[in-house]
Amino acid sequence: MATILVSIICIAMIVVGGMTLSSGILTSTDATAISVDEISLREGEIARTDLTIRRGMYLAWEEMLRITVENTGQTRLASFNKWDVIINYSDGSAYHMEWLPYTTGVLGNNEWQKARIGLNGPLEYFEPDILNPGEELVMHARLSPLPGGNTTGEITVASPNGIFDSISFFKPGYALLTPHTENTTISGTKYYELTEATVADGTAAYFYTEFAKNEEGEKILENQDQNYRPARHVFSLIGIDEIPASTWTAYYRCYVFGDGQFPRKDGDVWFVIDILVRKADGTLRTTIASGVAAAPIDKSEEGIWLTKSGTYDFPGYTVEDESDYLEIVYKGKTQQGPNGNAGIMELIIDDGTLPPTDQTRIEG
Repeated sequence: MATILVSIICIAMIVVGGMTLSSGILTSTDATAISVDEISLREGEIARTDLTIRRGMYLAWEEMLRITVENTGQTRLASFNKWDVIINYSDGSAYHMEWLPYTTGVLGNNEWQKARIGLNGPLEYFEPDILNPGEELVMHARLSPLPGGNTTGEITVASPNGIFDSISFFKPGYALLTPHTENTTISGTKYYELTEATVADGTAAYFYTEFAKNEEGEKILENQDQNYRPARHVFSLIGIDEIPASTWTAYYRCYVFGDGQFPRKDGDVWFVIDILVRKADGTLRTTIASGVAAAPIDKSEEGIWLTKSGTYDFPGYTVEDESDYLEIVYKGKTQQGPNGNAGIMELIIDDGTLPPTDQTRIEG
């Protein structure tokens, strides 16, 4: 009888132990399966995430960096306080590597913040504070100590799931505005992009205008390869309180040719710019100057590609709304026109094959 009782107890212990072991195995299997699912979801999210830094510009007028990041993946991005922004740069004597925390308040030293999110322009049309695929995030970052003049650095931006991109930036030590062929859309109208502290990096775009025999006047240059779009270039003023007074020098990579003499005398043909401020709704805020920074062409310079320059004493401008844009319009002007059938004026913009000293640009 005692033997039977002991046997029953042993059998019961074996059954209970087996059930416990089976439960443990099943629980472990479930946990492993959940872990595998989570890893798969994370890997899928990473595979669908991509970001590209389009621009890294140092703003001379505000002593800070403007970084433009495009969501080039398929995943919505947010949680900007979890992003990593790392800047490597030199102050002219020492090398610095800074990890910048995110702030939503006043931008302090060695911090970054979201300036805006938009789709090829100033406005975010849906899902505020979410960087949707195709949208661009404009970031501002302030460094201390300041980068030295004529120095370069590197910007690295990483999303919370580890996807990152890097780009170099340049601080020339003065305001350097370069017209590019990329687009900025303002209220449905495409303008060309004007950037700061970057050189031309594209394939040359040719803008031109034509004057008939004895025709005088001033005309906006047009891109004949893009449905004769006018040479209107815009620069976002977000984050900028004031453009200081200084002497601007406009450099034109240009060419003048005529059927007959054009120019008919020295200094009869000029390349000039208009300087405007345009609102985010596309309307004009103000005209600062028209037909300034004139670069005259002499008779001996006809039919030759040249880099000419003209100066303008910029009076200074207080920004009324940071959503506004500074606009530069490139134009051709003549007092007499050609004495033949036609006179042509051409300007090269965004030619990355040219030395920086020969590129169309504005220094101030």
